[in-house]
Amino acid sequence: MKVDNLTFLKCLGKGSYGEVFLTTIDGKNGYYATKKMDRKYVDQPHVSKYLKNEISILKELNHKNIVKLEDVKITANHYYLVMDFCNGGSLSECLKKYMQRFGKPFSEEIVQYLMKQIVNAIQYIHGRHVIHRDLKLDNILVHFDSEVDKDNVNMMRAIIKIIDFGFATHIGKSNLVYTALGSPINMDPTILKKMTEKNSGMNAQKMIGYDQKADIWSLGTLCYEMIIGKSAFNCKSMEELVQKVESGNYAIPTHLS
Repeated sequence: MKVDNLTFLKCLGKGSYGEVFLTTIDGKNGYYATKKMDRKYVDQPHVSKYLKNEISILKELNHKNIVKLEDVKITANHYYLVMDFCNGGSLSECLKKYMQRFGKPFSEEIVQYLMKQIVNAIQYIHGRHVIHRDLKLDNILVHFDSEVDKDNVNMMRAIIKIIDFGFATHIGKSNLVYTALGSPINMDPTILKKMTEKNSGMNAQKMIGYDQKADIWSLGTLCYEMIIGKSAFNCKSMEELVQKVESGNYAIPTHLS
């Protein structure tokens, strides 16, 4: 299939928003990943604002550990977002493959190597007064320059790229953000409290604000999950999650340095 200067080679995955295709661009070398989204879904107000937000923020960013938005095309029926192609899938998928292959989560050395890339990217966006607000292993893609490294899940040769900036927002140097967005299991306690109070109908949630530190909390949850092999706060209910997060109730195995 071809759209303008884009040639779609194969479907890489499907979601509620549409499909992702391995793509080439006329006159350019290499491969790209293109999100093809149905306008019947994307043009709905509650979806459109996040798509426009993601496009706007990604156009501002240029960092080796953040997915690059190469092009945006709009037709009568679809939106096409052309971005970097990462052949290793998500960091979550790589962790599962690694654990299946080696019977254990990432080593401290691997986690240090990966976290340095992630932290560099977050430092970059924070320096531009942007917070991500939905940092999780599923929102970090992995690329291997070598097929051998990919097949062997050689994470010390992995390049990571943060994706999914739909929930990201700008924040001033002295301002706070008040909207509760993100994935609860990785949420800063302040946002989690705001979300639970909102769901319970409490007016106090309007007064709870947060800043870039929310991303820092999520960095901690990512680090824990990679080195332990499971989430820091495994829970069966939102109430249990809130209790564990607010109390800092998580286990640190004795084998860690």
